Amino acid sequence: MKRTLSFLMVAGLLLLASCELYLDEPRQGDVYHINVALDYENNSSAKDNLGGTLNDAEELHLALGSVTAGAQRAGTGYRMIQKGSGYAGDHIYSVNSTLISNYPTKSNIHSLLTNLSAVVQEDDLTIFTYSGHGVEESGHLVLAKPVSTVDAETLDPTTLLSWMAAIPGKKLIILDSCYSGMFVDGSPSSTSTVLDNSIQKFFETYHSSDRYEKPDLFVLSASAHADSYEMNYGTEANEHKHGVFTYALLQALGWKHTSKTDPSLVQIFSPPAAKWGRITVDDLFKYITKNQVLPTRLRLFGSWSEYQHPLTTGGPLDLALFNL
Repeated sequence: MKRTLSFLMVAGLLLLASCELYLDEPRQGDVYHINVALDYENNSSAKDNLGGTLNDAEELHLALGSVTAGAQRAGTGYRMIQKGSGYAGDHIYSVNSTLISNYPTKSNIHSLLTNLSAVVQEDDLTIFTYSGHGVEESGHLVLAKPVSTVDAETLDPTTLLSWMAAIPGKKLIILDSCYSGMFVDGSPSSTSTVLDNSIQKFFETYHSSDRYEKPDLFVLSASAHADSYEMNYGTEANEHKHGVFTYALLQALGWKHTSKTDPSLVQIFSPPAAKWGRITVDDLFKYITKNQVLPTRLRLFGSWSEYQHPLTTGGPLDLALFNL
C-alpha cells in the first residue's frame, strides 16, 4: 500500500508538472477588438512610411472576427486607421452614446477605450492591436497628427496599459512596432532582455497581491529592445506587405492572404495555434516564434540587423482567449 501511494503521488506530481497553468476558463462573453494602424504618409517627420501596417490592421480585424464567430461569441471590431495624406478618418463609431472618429489620434483612442470601459462586462475579452512606429529606447507608439500644423502625438506604455487596465474582463495588447518590448515586464514566460523598462513600476503595482496570481491584462509584442520589420509576402508585381510578427500571428489565427485580393473573400482555415479546442496567449506566442520568417536570435553568420524576438507577459500563467 505504501509503495502504491508513493507511486500515485509521484505520478500526480509529474502530471501537474507537465501541465501549464491557466487562468480561469473564459466565460463566453463578447469580444471587442481595436485594430490601430498608420502608414505615416501625412507625417514628413516620421522615420519613414510603412507599407504593411494597414494590411496588418485590416486583416487582423477580419481574422479576429472570424475566430470570434468560430467560438460562437458576439464580437465588435473597431478599425483606427491613418491612411494617406489626409487628417481625418473614414468612419465614425458610436460607443456608449459617444461619437468617435476612427482616425487614430491619442484623443480618439483614449475616448474609444474610456467609453468601452462603460460597455464591456467582466465576462468579455478586449484585444488592442497596434501596427506602426515605436520610439527608440522608450517604446512610445507614434500616433496620428491631429492636423497638419502640429507634430505627431505619441502614446507611452504606462498610459496605454492604464487605459486598458480600466476595462473590465480579460485584456490582451498586441504590438507590432520597434522597441515594443518596452511594454513587456520580464517574467518567467518571457526572455526579455529589457531589465529596467519604462513600465516596471506599473507592473509592480498592477500585479501586486491578489492581482499577481490572476492578472487580467497580458501583452504580446513583436520585438524586444530592438527594431521590428515588415516584408513583402506577395510578388514583385503584386506586392502585399505585412509586419513579420503580424503575418505569423495571422497565420496562427488561420488567415492566409498573400495578394491584393479582397481580404473579405479570403478563406479562413482552422487556427493552427489552437490546441485541444482553444487558443491561448502562449499558443499564439509559441506559434509566432516558431513560424515567423525572421529568426528570434542573432545568428553567428546571419545579419546583425535582421532578427526579431517577440515577448509576452504572464509569468507561469496563460490566458485562454477562445474556446473553439
